[in-house]
Amino acid sequence: MATLEINKAIEELTNGSSDAVTALTLLALKDGCTFMQFHLISSAIYDVLDATHLQRAKKNKDPSALPLQQAMGLRSLASTVPEWITRKTYAARTLSALSSRWPALHDWIMYLKTEYVDQDKIDIGFRIVAKRCIIDFLGLCRSNSLGELFHTVMASPDIIATVFSLWRLETQDRRFSPCLDDELPPPIFNIPAILDSWMCSFSQDERWNWPEILRPFNGDGAGVATTALDHLQHDIAQTPVDYDRIIWDIHLMTTLSVNDKIRSPLLDQKSMTAVTNVITVMVAQRPAANKHRPLVAKCISYACWYIRAYVEATDGLPWVTQVVEAGILPAMLSAEPWMKYLKDKDEEDWEPLFLLLGQLIPKYSIFRSVLRPMVKSLRAMDVAGLPSKINRDGLLFKAWGMFEKVVRNRTGLFEWDEGDETHIESCQNAQCSKSGPAGSFKRCAGCLHVHYCSRECQTYDWKNGGHQKYCRGIQARRANGTITRLSTRDLRFIDRVIAHDLAFFSERINELATTDEIRPVVVELDYTDIPMKIGVGSVHSMPAPETCQCDASMHQKWDHMVELAQKSSANRVLVRAFIPGGTSPKVKLQVVPLKRILRDYDPANDEDPQVFDDTFDHLYSCAGLSFGLIDSAFPEETMRLMKDREGAADGEDKGLDGLD
Repeated sequence: MATLEINKAIEELTNGSSDAVTALTLLALKDGCTFMQFHLISSAIYDVLDATHLQRAKKNKDPSALPLQQAMGLRSLASTVPEWITRKTYAARTLSALSSRWPALHDWIMYLKTEYVDQDKIDIGFRIVAKRCIIDFLGLCRSNSLGELFHTVMASPDIIATVFSLWRLETQDRRFSPCLDDELPPPIFNIPAILDSWMCSFSQDERWNWPEILRPFNGDGAGVATTALDHLQHDIAQTPVDYDRIIWDIHLMTTLSVNDKIRSPLLDQKSMTAVTNVITVMVAQRPAANKHRPLVAKCISYACWYIRAYVEATDGLPWVTQVVEAGILPAMLSAEPWMKYLKDKDEEDWEPLFLLLGQLIPKYSIFRSVLRPMVKSLRAMDVAGLPSKINRDGLLFKAWGMFEKVVRNRTGLFEWDEGDETHIESCQNAQCSKSGPAGSFKRCAGCLHVHYCSRECQTYDWKNGGHQKYCRGIQARRANGTITRLSTRDLRFIDRVIAHDLAFFSERINELATTDEIRPVVVELDYTDIPMKIGVGSVHSMPAPETCQCDASMHQKWDHMVELAQKSSANRVLVRAFIPGGTSPKVKLQVVPLKRILRDYDPANDEDPQVFDDTFDHLYSCAGLSFGLIDSAFPEETMRLMKDREGAADGEDKGLDGLD
């Protein structure tokens, strides 16, 4: 390639030609281009992006004098510099030139962004070009070969905020979205890909600059969440589907969600439904090109990772319900043909899918509100014959078997008539401890968990029984969305499941309960795992376990229950059931007559089935800890965010305002 041709294009560039930028870029990309020729070309491009040209542009008041040459210059560098950065022989000199010119390049980026891209009065065509050129240049920072220059760029004023602002602009005005069917040159880099790369780099050295990330959204994480979901929903609806963009969208959303200010709005804005929809759309894909099939598989895998990470955020109930209602069960059963396209096949890449199907989702079937859509989905899958299409030797079939066994078993309980059931309520004042059928007492209007037979008992327990601390903690967590209110139907269904399982194991329980040295017998039911675990023993062999930092109240109630059972003339069973609840697991404590859990027990033949002496019932919600698969990937950052949250206000305190 003749240097004369390069010199001619450089002369035209010096005279202000924008076409010369394109010509020089093409010359630099030719196979025969030497490093000296590239250096000559890049130096000429750098020269039109210097401080002198910037001052001239700022002084020029003619709105028609658009700095197209400089905008295209940024794009030219984005096209040519990566080639030489990857060559070890020339990488140092290429980076040195880029580093020395960075201050002027930074100023040009800010000038183009604020004076052109952000200005409605400027020609829309140039605004779009300028935006794309800025993004293309900053896309260079995806390269792992930049070394310390990466941190220099990231630490420069407004860079992070600028890219997040342009990311938001793509959803606010779709004209700025990268499209391949318009007359403008296609983008070299996409913003979600750049941001995803940056966020992964931030996580490695924990230089999270949340103020800069949130600044374009006025500090509101809900704006970040809305933008992320808008991108995902827009990209999944495109034809043909750009699988790379969907992968970037999901991964970026996952990394951003490490921040509470962003994660909570993402969940509230139904990100679980949106990501489940990705799985549904992807399993129905039939890409013609073989190269796209691993991308489809990765979309499904990444979506499962996001759901796995946060489906148990807060108390889990809203998010598990959302994904089931959105159709995650048939979507997961339809994912098996795609598993072979990722390197780990049935292993790490698909671990979240197996955990969701075989462990996390089915354990929430103890809640009637979750079981109901599960049953509906299960019946639809049976009609479609989906279970019969699974490879019986695969891990998906194993996970499906665990799900099916639990849900079909509880389906029978779900269909029971509730009319003949008796549910116990107990006064939580340890000095009283009266019990009666459901509806006998009033519920605390603050925590909505405990009951009292009178205002006097509530006041005593508030002042002397430790309820004040527990109640305020529950109110604070409900105010910030950590826990949701359980419906009466859910509470009664939990009782029904417990009663069913006690009856199933009644022979073993009765055997120990009638042994003098064992009385009273303790039954521990752990519904936080699949399959459910049961333990039977004495108060000495099965003491109340450490559940969380705020478990003092539960231990007090447990000790009181032991005392009730020990002094009772009739044989009583102490029941302790652990209920899944994400970051707020629950503990159900009961004292029940032994005779009522036996399989041959018939309430019609009970002389006094409504006696509630020495019975007790209490639902306790643990404070829990921050939970999520992604949290473990960024431990120090997560712990800092947790500490910030712990210092937040306690929320509305109803306290002794009344009984519900």
